[in-house]
Amino acid sequence: MDISINHNEADIISKLSSTVLVVDDEAFARRFFSTILEEEGHKCAAIATSKECFDYLKSKPLPDLIILDIRLPDGNGLQVLKELREFGINVPIIIVTAYGSISDAVGAMKMGAFDYFSKPFEDANKIKISIRKALEYGWLENENRMLRNQLKSREAFQGIIGKSKRMQSVYELIRKSANVATTVLIEGQSGTGKELVARAIHHLSNRREKTFIPVNCAALPEALLESALFGYEKGSFTGAAKTTRGFFEEAHGGTLFLDEIGDAPASVQVKVLRAVEYGVIYRVGSTKPISLDVRLLFATNKSLSAEVAEGRFRNDLYYRINVVKINLPSLEECKDDIPLLVDSFAADYCAKVGVEKKNFSEDAITYLISRKWPGNVRELKNFISRVIVLHSGRMVRASDLSRYFEEDGSQKSESLFDGEYHKAKEQFDRKYFERLIEKSGDDLNIAAKQSGVHIATIYRKLDALSIRTKKTK
Repeated sequence: MDISINHNEADIISKLSSTVLVVDDEAFARRFFSTILEEEGHKCAAIATSKECFDYLKSKPLPDLIILDIRLPDGNGLQVLKELREFGINVPIIIVTAYGSISDAVGAMKMGAFDYFSKPFEDANKIKISIRKALEYGWLENENRMLRNQLKSREAFQGIIGKSKRMQSVYELIRKSANVATTVLIEGQSGTGKELVARAIHHLSNRREKTFIPVNCAALPEALLESALFGYEKGSFTGAAKTTRGFFEEAHGGTLFLDEIGDAPASVQVKVLRAVEYGVIYRVGSTKPISLDVRLLFATNKSLSAEVAEGRFRNDLYYRINVVKINLPSLEECKDDIPLLVDSFAADYCAKVGVEKKNFSEDAITYLISRKWPGNVRELKNFISRVIVLHSGRMVRASDLSRYFEEDGSQKSESLFDGEYHKAKEQFDRKYFERLIEKSGDDLNIAAKQSGVHIATIYRKLDALSIRTKKTK
């Protein structure tokens, strides 16, 4: 006999078995609900007071439904309902009223109760139906909430790509830090996506509808950076024709992302520290404090602990901004993500420029993985865009790629002597034979004459290096 259960059936069965919390000081009412709930296949936790209710919710998993009496020995059920909603407990709640108190029932419904029962309980079937509907409503609300969270996460993480363990830990830190009212320090090499991470934190936070302002502290000279961040009063310096708000004020209620904070001069660091500690800034030329509500995110491509040790960065500011730290891995540390990155970049850029999707062969991906990317994800993205624009075919192979790299002689020389001998030799062989095939117009006889290498040796080298000529593509 086949007793296997498919996923849909298992899902239905799991929904049929729910936990219901009954809060009623009357022993008869608790027995009544326990009986009908057990008849329906549900688990029942029956307690008598509001204190027991809150203790249960603190120590146990959330129930699927709460049945709550209005008149409790240590409180009012309507007040309990209000506090539960304020605490973010959104499970369905059915109110129990005595003596047909319709006004209390109406008040409960306005506060978000799903339904109400009047004592004495006369129709058990009607109560069972209401409980079923409340549980179904709770299940649907939970599923919708999960879908909304998934959609929100997809939107927030747009542009951040990677399935490696290092990237999974980054995603987890982004989620955890999003709604925590604290500073976040994002460390990583140039091109690893520090601003994308900052934007993801903002979009997952409760400030997502407010402003996100990114500022690169390394891109502005000291005097300009200070006035840009904190604003200035009219006449505070030559050219200050009117009072102007800075980025801190513009980001009020939202998020301010200070990129390359390690390059901020000491005078700016002092003012940033005050803003972090007290939520207060002063415009240039003013002694009047301005209180602000700004979520501050910081990023650097330097080791700030090393900068502190060298006296180039304030240690008090470092400790204040280093509450939650997210270390972004270099592309060298996440090479398993390169195939995913290449496919995504190619698809996005082809759609952007309006050309048919171009695919990268397996040997092309292998070649890209073997290379070093000092510019990290940004460099890889720019390279893929260049290939999409310049390559005429729909399939991109390893033998096509070398012509699209823009390296000067010094870069080639440095990369040639970087690493083990056999890797350097393979790198030289690849470049040499790719260039040889290109110059010979893919004619191996001409290539043999130009190089002085026997044609059989050329065949073996091309095969070993996965270099294809037009005749073998």
